[in-house]
Amino acid sequence: MKTFIKFFIIIIGIVLFGCCGQTEIMIKNMSELEYPNELDVITRQQWGWQQPLEKLFYGPDHKITKITIHHGGEDFAEDKDMIQYLRNLQSWSRSEKKWNDIPYHFMIDLKGNIYEARPINFPGDTNTDYNVTGHALICVVGNYEVQKLSDASLKSLVKLTTFLKQKYRVEIKDIKTHKDYTNQTVCPGKDLYKYFEDGSFINMVETELKPSKEIILSKVKSGIEVLRDRNFDSLKGKRVGLVTNPTGVDSKLKSTIDILFEAKEVNLTALYGPEHGVRGNYSAGDLVDFYIDDATKLPVYSLYGNTRKPTAEMLKDVDVIVFDIQDIGSRSYTYISTMGLVMEAAAENNKEVVILDRPNPLGGNRIEGNVVEEGYYSFVSQFSVPYLHGLTVGELAMLLNEEGLLENKSKCKLSVVPMEGWTRDLYFEKTGLPWVLTSPHIPHKHSSFYYPTSGILGELRGVLSIGVGYTIPFQTFATEWINGEELAKKMNSYNLEGVIFRPISFKPYYAFGKDKMLNGVEIYITDYTNINLMPIQFYFAQAVNELYGRNIISENEGRFDMFDKVLGTSKIRELFMQRLKVEDILPYLNKDIENFRTISKKYYLYK
Repeated sequence: MKTFIKFFIIIIGIVLFGCCGQTEIMIKNMSELEYPNELDVITRQQWGWQQPLEKLFYGPDHKITKITIHHGGEDFAEDKDMIQYLRNLQSWSRSEKKWNDIPYHFMIDLKGNIYEARPINFPGDTNTDYNVTGHALICVVGNYEVQKLSDASLKSLVKLTTFLKQKYRVEIKDIKTHKDYTNQTVCPGKDLYKYFEDGSFINMVETELKPSKEIILSKVKSGIEVLRDRNFDSLKGKRVGLVTNPTGVDSKLKSTIDILFEAKEVNLTALYGPEHGVRGNYSAGDLVDFYIDDATKLPVYSLYGNTRKPTAEMLKDVDVIVFDIQDIGSRSYTYISTMGLVMEAAAENNKEVVILDRPNPLGGNRIEGNVVEEGYYSFVSQFSVPYLHGLTVGELAMLLNEEGLLENKSKCKLSVVPMEGWTRDLYFEKTGLPWVLTSPHIPHKHSSFYYPTSGILGELRGVLSIGVGYTIPFQTFATEWINGEELAKKMNSYNLEGVIFRPISFKPYYAFGKDKMLNGVEIYITDYTNINLMPIQFYFAQAVNELYGRNIISENEGRFDMFDKVLGTSKIRELFMQRLKVEDILPYLNKDIENFRTISKKYYLYK
């Protein structure tokens, strides 16, 4: 299922081509919908929806009880750019009509693609004589007085309607069309309306209902849930130490700490905290000291303080070390470094290690970047694996253990409690599991995709903003001297697959550019499967050189060491700085991918 972040949106007004009026609403903290695995919805963020500038007034009576179908009322060609159409519609609504957004909650194109439009928490509006408060408005683009409704559009309309019916418990009798509420319109057009006249649309929805229920209920089980189902069999009779943080939770958000502490079968004796601490109450880079956990009264040993590797003294009261942390699939994200050091300590002190597996948020097929080279190992590049390795933490632990990648090629007694229901093509949003921010700047499940698009360049510090310190960390490239319109045009001219860029201006609340107006681009991922993530930041550096004649990488030479450590080599920086062309570094970035894929497949736990 897809879960989207909570965020503040400001919105007013409503437009419906030929059937619009205006009302006021105040938008507060809004929770986005969760979608079942079989319902692919292109989010507002993905197509470039822009927040309005004005504050609005809330309509408290808007609770979805009806689903109402519209058509666009205009001829629409199949090859028309739907994303650009949505942007134009939003712009037209605001600039020409002085409304603040698209009126429909969802739009469906001729190919059956579904797009979020107006946030569903807030009502649409109409110039015709019916009250749309409580209505979920769906618009199929096209004019079905003259066009024929495509099979793809009809199929998606049925699926979306079914989902909304279940989500809001809408009664069948309240699934209607625009013209069912007023004689002032022919909307949704005769070729769409015929499915309501003969009852076939409702029949299709009712047919869809049973399997849809099964889809909504299907979820991935994380390792802690599988272990609990097994009555903690691998931990019985042993003193247990737990390496975890706030991401160690079950599907009901109960902490793994509490689950193990309360289990009669488990003797939990110690906790170990990575960067940010066991409870997540430390900032990036903050050193953490030993303390006693308030809730359990257990000792908490810091693995991000004076030592990052458990000592014999820290392990004296445990027989087995359990690791349960949600990773994000990038080598420089330090939780896997902590895991590897725990495994090394376990090997040195004759302790067992149990990994409670969790999804790789990027899926299990994405591998990008070179492996770490001699002389560049560090806590942000602890092991010789690609920057994006395509493995779960359990699979990665097995690979490190068996391929001799731990220090001195040590090997611990390792077992993995695998997930149930996860497959390699599942991004986190499709798992049905709740996302707990893995660190302050990875707030939502899509953050894992943005981190590798800009995070390496962000290591230069003091040069540009990548959105850290603002509401969209890792999703911008911005400085005071960039022209956002120029940069967006240049970045989009590269025609990079799966990503588009829009101009943005903002004032960071902290970090680079604090309280200054920065200009640049915001990154929008539109295709999470085919996009290449790592090169995007180098295309930005190339664009800056082409537009302004500046080598942005050279503007903080004091950070070259950290930049190279994150990349696992200096060669990429050196190659790129010769001509500032991305094409010069792609062969080096990609050189280890196929070999690593062959090796890593030996440790796949999931298809």
